[in-house]
Amino acid sequence: MRKGGRYAFALILLGVLSVATWGCSVWLRIHDNPVIPDSSALPQTSNPSGEKNITNILLLGLDQLGNERARADTIMVMSINEDTGNVSLISIPRDARVEVPGRGQDKLNHVMSYKGGISQMKSTVEGLLGVPLQHYVFTNFNGFASLVDILGGVEVDVQRRMVHLSANYPINLRAGRQRLSGDQALQYVRYRGDAEGDFARMRRQQEFLKLVSAELLRPRTLLKLPRLLEEAATHIRTDLPLQQLLAFSRRAAKLNLSEVVTVTLPGKSINVNSVSYVQLDEAVLQETVRRYLLWEEESISQTSSQ
Repeated sequence: MRKGGRYAFALILLGVLSVATWGCSVWLRIHDNPVIPDSSALPQTSNPSGEKNITNILLLGLDQLGNERARADTIMVMSINEDTGNVSLISIPRDARVEVPGRGQDKLNHVMSYKGGISQMKSTVEGLLGVPLQHYVFTNFNGFASLVDILGGVEVDVQRRMVHLSANYPINLRAGRQRLSGDQALQYVRYRGDAEGDFARMRRQQEFLKLVSAELLRPRTLLKLPRLLEEAATHIRTDLPLQQLLAFSRRAAKLNLSEVVTVTLPGKSINVNSVSYVQLDEAVLQETVRRYLLWEEESISQTSSQ
């Protein structure tokens, strides 16, 4: 090999190693090692479809002011049927009244603020759904807004005028198709001034997640990848191993977002000891679990036909 060729090869190798080292450093900052709670207080989950290759991931958007403990304002479960390639996205009301291991009944969004943090939250959702959650990903709202800004905003058709006067979370959006900045996007996914309240907001969150995913998959986003990854390292945490995270990214690049099934768990408002909760519809909850977390579509069809 000529001297110039050796130098070029060395430079390329150095560049590849630098990128790999930087990528590993980003993952090391994103990767989370939670404290595992006492197993005696954990709910028992079953996996009747254990022969299927299914991955369930808990997705959380955290709400936090100053140094206060974070609460989960957005709660979703993404289920991936590795055998068929089908993907579902289940939204759970933040005010759902649930059984918290070792604590009794409480609002679901309060759980993240407890001592167990993400581990307690994960075990609580597992107990609610009755299926294991293999992994989790969570971010705070500051990170959400920053990522949207790096993307150059996201185009959204805002269905109605959205206004909410608040010192902490002011919302002021006009109706119509427009490109929302990070702050405006945060207003959009937080608004719940509709007649349906939090349920309409959850549908908007599902829609916006698809829009952001589509924006991330655009070829032009490749140039923004370094900034996106650095921002992710600051605001996103996950327990996904590096190999699985890379595999997940490759799968996402091939995903037809229009085919992702989105479900919002319904419920009714109840008042217990002067505290407002959402009592989930148990029948719909169980059907959703069977069909979109265990992927037992045949059993659902048989049940419906009886």
